[in-house]
Amino acid sequence: MSRRISAVAAVLLALFCVSPAPARAQDDGHAMHNKGGIGFHDTTAPLGVRWWLASQKVGIDLGFGFSSDDAAPDGYPDETLKSWAIGAGVPIVLRSWPRVHVLFRPGLLYSSQEVEDDTTPAVFDTESQKTLQIAAEIEGEAFILENFSVSASTGLAYESFD
Repeated sequence: MSRRISAVAAVLLALFCVSPAPARAQDDGHAMHNKGGIGFHDTTAPLGVRWWLASQKVGIDLGFGFSSDDAAPDGYPDETLKSWAIGAGVPIVLRSWPRVHVLFRPGLLYSSQEVEDDTTPAVFDTESQKTLQIAAEIEGEAFILENFSVSASTGLAYESFD
């Protein structure tokens, strides 16, 4: 199922990149790009969008993910284990050049995953594991084409697991 989601995300990204976009003028020495884009920031929530606000100095990231795995390896062929995640962030441009941005991105990621409950081995039962992650990252974004970029980030995160 997660391969299917990744394939859909790749197709949507390709369609977004080849769609025509109006040219934008230079603003304060850096190029203006499309206000929105698709992609992902975290593999747990791979379906994502980034939307830049009016000045393109601050944006909003949202991501979502869902997976469903068979419990057949554990001896339950008709049962599935599901998980989902939702992520959000606020990218803030610290420094910008025509084809490169350096961003600060505070963000949250909340996920829930079903796991098999081993306390009742005769019956298939699940329990949910929940994780909350709060992160602060420095991200570098490089525009390969006018409206196609790649980015990488590093930073610190606090994770709470229940």
